[in-house]
Amino acid sequence: METANDLKQKEAIARSALQDLGLEIADRWVSGFEKRPTQQLILQKFIDPVVRHILNSIFPWIVGVAILFLVLLFCTVVTCVIVLRSGSPGVATVIGAHV
Repeated sequence: METANDLKQKEAIARSALQDLGLEIADRWVSGFEKRPTQQLILQKFIDPVVRHILNSIFPWIVGVAILFLVLLFCTVVTCVIVLRSGSPGVATVIGAHV
């Protein structure tokens, strides 16, 4: 019959072996990815299509927001010009001009 000490020792050996196995697998995986053909394959088959899809999905929203911003900026400028040309005395006081 095994004692608690023997079980702890076996568990430590098993953990060490599993950790070594994990490190070896990770090293092989990383060295495989570092090869030039593998990098090109991953770039062409995975990364490029994902980035292209994301940009195609987001681009219309970016254009829409930019157009909305320009319209709001134009409206703001037109409103400011109308208010300043109205010549009301309250506006002159607010902007610090002497009428």
